[in-house]
Amino acid sequence: MVNWISSIGQKKHLTLIQYFDILTVRIGYFHQIIERPLLRTLVTLKLEMADGQRESGHHMVFARRHFRGDNLDMHVSEISRFRKLSKSTLILIMLILFRCAHEIDRAKRLGEDEMAVFRVPNEEQYWDAGAVVILDEGKMQIIGSNELPQTQFERHRIVKIYNQRGWHHANVTIPYTPQSWVENIQARTILPTGTVRNLDKKQIFDVNLYPRFVFYSDQRAKIFTLPSVESGAIIEYRYQLRISGHRVWPSWYFQDDIPVLKSRFTLETPSEWELNYKKYFINIEPTIAKAPAGFKSSYVWQVENIPAIQTEFGMPAVNECLARIEIAPVGMKSWNDVARWYYDLAEPQIKSAKGVKQLADSLTQHCDNDLARLKMIYEWVRDHVRYIAVAIGIGSYQPHPAGEVLANRYGDCKDMSILICALSRAAGIEAHPVLISTWQNGEPDTSLPSPYQFNHAIVYCPKVGEKGIWLDATQKGCPFASLPWYDQGLPVLVIGKDGAGKIATTTKNPADSNRTVLDWRMKLRPNGQGLVQGSTEYRGVLATDIREMLSRLTQHEVRQWLETYLAARCPGAKLDSFRIVGLHPIQDPLVIYYHVRARNFAQRQDKMIYFSPGKILGFDLADYFRSPKRQHPILFNYGSTEMLSLDLEIPSQWTANSAAISDSIISPFGYSLWQVSQQDSVLQIKIVHQLNGETISADHYLEFQKFLDEVQSKSSQPLIFRRIAP
Repeated sequence: MVNWISSIGQKKHLTLIQYFDILTVRIGYFHQIIERPLLRTLVTLKLEMADGQRESGHHMVFARRHFRGDNLDMHVSEISRFRKLSKSTLILIMLILFRCAHEIDRAKRLGEDEMAVFRVPNEEQYWDAGAVVILDEGKMQIIGSNELPQTQFERHRIVKIYNQRGWHHANVTIPYTPQSWVENIQARTILPTGTVRNLDKKQIFDVNLYPRFVFYSDQRAKIFTLPSVESGAIIEYRYQLRISGHRVWPSWYFQDDIPVLKSRFTLETPSEWELNYKKYFINIEPTIAKAPAGFKSSYVWQVENIPAIQTEFGMPAVNECLARIEIAPVGMKSWNDVARWYYDLAEPQIKSAKGVKQLADSLTQHCDNDLARLKMIYEWVRDHVRYIAVAIGIGSYQPHPAGEVLANRYGDCKDMSILICALSRAAGIEAHPVLISTWQNGEPDTSLPSPYQFNHAIVYCPKVGEKGIWLDATQKGCPFASLPWYDQGLPVLVIGKDGAGKIATTTKNPADSNRTVLDWRMKLRPNGQGLVQGSTEYRGVLATDIREMLSRLTQHEVRQWLETYLAARCPGAKLDSFRIVGLHPIQDPLVIYYHVRARNFAQRQDKMIYFSPGKILGFDLADYFRSPKRQHPILFNYGSTEMLSLDLEIPSQWTANSAAISDSIISPFGYSLWQVSQQDSVLQIKIVHQLNGETISADHYLEFQKFLDEVQSKSSQPLIFRRIAP
């Protein structure tokens, strides 16, 4: 306890009552090892002195706020009894305070025995780690009565820093919401010599968690960085997070990007609660202490020696790889429960849609069917409502009223979804909010009903089109009736009529619909120079992503991007002119037309010209998979097809060594083909690469690597032209 009340002896400017505030909070933190009579006495003495200074009302609130959940309510009779304490008792308490301060001064350098607690066994095995977690401990308690419910979360973390790559672990962010507050932040750095550097309370800052959205997000954070961090140092911090209401922590991660020696999570809940939880990527069961009705049961999960998560190119989302537990909210036993909960939050916001009916009528007045009406509504929201990206898994789940979103012309994903629902219903179209976990967040586990699994919101209109239409207006380059790649092929929760929940799966584009086609007409000169009149056509999610990027650029920046794009395919390319179709208005396909000239389309060597058409497509995926083995599956964002159609005019008095080629490589992962034919002086070249986009297990990694290597090798083979003797 002495180590964690160090600030008392240093705050010489505090009043006596403030000393009692600090001491009672510190002792309350250790209420399980401190005698309750001492705590009760300290609180009562503080109240007595406060009364003498006409501050009793304020400090009674203090006492109730901090101790009511622990059944330490003050009774008038007890206060009267302790008010009769002698001055000698008061002096004794003061001696305790100054004794604590004195002990803290002595504790600024740890001895050998104390340092031994922080030693890492088998330290040499962590030579490649920037740091190692010695202890990561969390404890969540349900406290307070049903009238004043509260949840308390305590975090304690100890990390040893090995080198500069581990320094960032000394930067700490503690998020909180308006329904919670952070207390009792204690942090220190222990240098290799045993010297202790405590965190100065003045260096704890309260900031907006999303500075870019300060006018919209009310999420805040306490941030600090521990002092005097160096290689070999140990950092330690702990804090309390108090939350209004009774709730359980949705997850606990045992694994980190550095090794973890010990991770422990404790949950104390009323014994009547039924806990629904699942474990992922770790074999662990909790130690359960079940209590009788009216008392608290405890669940303790503890594991040791967890390796760092290994990152790899193309691996799934972190949520699909980390060792962890997920806990469903108490009372949510089915997806209908989750849907009803969100329905109660969202439905009133749809119905309170001031001005929505007027806009819906204006947008759809010339439409003669629901498909056309829904298209007008979606495109208006996409093009006129600014998207502010605050994920619902972090911020509040309740959307703003549709009328407010309409008036402000901005909102996050759930706000934009609510506005689409409101406008659609005003136009007579059935529309429902949908909760979704994007590909970046990881696929949700449909066997664990919980809203915490989702991080995004979209819309579903079940009676429009053959199979219904999914809408996501946050992706500004996405055309009507399409979804961004990160929404496709995923299980989602549709919030149906009257809050009925339904797990459905969003549509997914086949690989051949996400297509890039380069259509070139090229005139090759004997010196290797070339003139190209061509185009690049994008379809599907490829068009959406490129369109989203280009829509943010100026004309000058677009030209720079296109020059770089073409130079990567033909060295020394010079862009003469270009134009774009499908950017404004948004429609598929997105086509970029251009005229290009380059000095190095081909390489001239004596009486030969070497030309590699495969480099135009730039198949370099094999370069990202060079490791001899792999731990994680390979997850593609989507399947895709790339195609080159090239008509190459051969210079006069030159001929191709191979005027007819037909070859292909076919595998479970996709295929590639190469075709070359000649008509008069024009060589017709066609190259196709397709990846089907299906997840590849680590067991099939070497087979996939071999496929990529073969495609890359064949694509790099040049066509050879020789000069015909005159």
